[in-house]
Amino acid sequence: MNISFGQKTTNFKTYTQTDFEKNKVFNEVYSFWDKDRKNWFSPSKDTLKTSYFVDARKYKGIVNYGVTFRSKTFKNFHFVEHLSMCFLKVEITKCTYNLKDSIADIEGFVTGNDDWGVNVMIKRKKEKSYIDIFLGQKTDTAKVCYLGKIFNKDSVDVRFKNKEATEFTVLDTFPAFYFKKYAYSKILKGEKQPFKISGKVSKNTLLTFGSSYSEIFDIGTMIYDSEKNKGNKIIRRENYDCIPLITANKLITDIKKEVAEKNEITYYTYTKNAENYILSRQFAKAKEEYNVLAQNYPVLFARDIHNAVRCAVLSRDVKAAFLWGEKLAYKGIDLPYFNAKIFNGLRKNPDWKNFSIKYDSIAKEAKAKWNLPLKKELDNLLNEDQADYGLENRKSAKVLYETTERVTGKLIDLLKKEGFPSEEKIGCLVVKDTAIISFPDFNVLILHAIQKTPENLKALNELLDKSGDNLEYDQKRNFNNTIGYGSCFRIYKGNLYSSKSCSQNNSVEIRKISFKFNNPNGFIMDYGNFVVEANDSKDPKAVEKDYRDNYNFVMKLTDDWEFYDKY
Repeated sequence: MNISFGQKTTNFKTYTQTDFEKNKVFNEVYSFWDKDRKNWFSPSKDTLKTSYFVDARKYKGIVNYGVTFRSKTFKNFHFVEHLSMCFLKVEITKCTYNLKDSIADIEGFVTGNDDWGVNVMIKRKKEKSYIDIFLGQKTDTAKVCYLGKIFNKDSVDVRFKNKEATEFTVLDTFPAFYFKKYAYSKILKGEKQPFKISGKVSKNTLLTFGSSYSEIFDIGTMIYDSEKNKGNKIIRRENYDCIPLITANKLITDIKKEVAEKNEITYYTYTKNAENYILSRQFAKAKEEYNVLAQNYPVLFARDIHNAVRCAVLSRDVKAAFLWGEKLAYKGIDLPYFNAKIFNGLRKNPDWKNFSIKYDSIAKEAKAKWNLPLKKELDNLLNEDQADYGLENRKSAKVLYETTERVTGKLIDLLKKEGFPSEEKIGCLVVKDTAIISFPDFNVLILHAIQKTPENLKALNELLDKSGDNLEYDQKRNFNNTIGYGSCFRIYKGNLYSSKSCSQNNSVEIRKISFKFNNPNGFIMDYGNFVVEANDSKDPKAVEKDYRDNYNFVMKLTDDWEFYDKY
């Protein structure tokens, strides 16, 4: 009798999470435009309802394409775009491939940021969002990115290349792909949602998970050419939330490039270094930064002298304190400035008498050189502005626009005639003798021009840019440019929060904000970019939930909820 023993051949192959990770393709490349939308933010009117995976990495942002906005109702209006890449985490628990019919059965879980924080232009009601899962062979194409219907044309004038823009104005065209024949599944986006999908696999089959951004696996290669990607390194992503791509209309890549390419040392290099030392209470090092600043720039802004003299006092360098104090006299600041508590020791020093006599003499000489007609003209413009903007008699939005356009025109003419009203020309704003205000009263004229965007704003900005380059106007630290747009940080009920859509907390920014509430020596600092949330909501529970869902608690800043009225 002939007897043979053998093993039955299996008709199935199994694959693990590692196999999928090694065959992941197009990582951080394709955004997902579902069948109901032309792009991230605009509903589609296409008759063919097809979902696309779009390589929109070269997307510039609406403003950067040259789209301009202007309010038709004369109200303050700013278009601000934030765009984030929100990741998915795909966990494969089961994958079997049938050799006989080429069918793959795949199961697992998907975790996604259910905040759908893709294009946040306004704070909208949270809606359910989904993850679309496809198993099939891709077809390459191109996809047009339209402007979309993002504002009511009755209230906002939207233009592109000086022509009226519509929702079908073309901004750009991107490479894309879609599926003609495919297996499909759809799940809610959220924490560890289960999925199942089953379909025929060929050598060119992809498994794709489409959300704001996509996870794509080349399972055709995984099954039919298992050696091809065997050596691929698996990159573990620590964070599956979101990272910003555009912040306040500015590309993050451009911001990083500017930082990387900007090797030139400027005035603000020294002040930034000094303020960082102040944050760390390293006052002697901060003093040295200010010393180098003074060696390179003969004329300094009063706020930096204000800080430098304090650093000299706190580092017990009396000689330097008197030298720095003398520089304030050239700004025309009166001697009672030194009545501040931090200067108690300086006033008791034997050299104080000689210093005070010399100081008074320099200050009087500086005041004698002031351009008083220029100062008077600015006061007149400020009075004209406040006649309509004053809280007690604030006029309608249309009147305010007309006032701002008229006053801005006069300001432009004045700047052309007399030059920028620098601290040397008209002095500094000092309150209660001892407190220097970083920006003078007339700065409100610039602020209103930025808010109302009159026709002559471009001409004003050109003059301000020139004055900023000449260090007559402290443009880089102008509070008009730091009003919370694109900020990762919010302050609510005395607590500091960080948006979950930001990639990570910036420790320096946190220290800056914290220092604002613990600054006993009265330093004038850049406190970073943050938004203060007023505690006046009609639905506080909804606000609290929003913070729980979308923000991480960082630290308590103060027990006084009304701090924004005091700082």
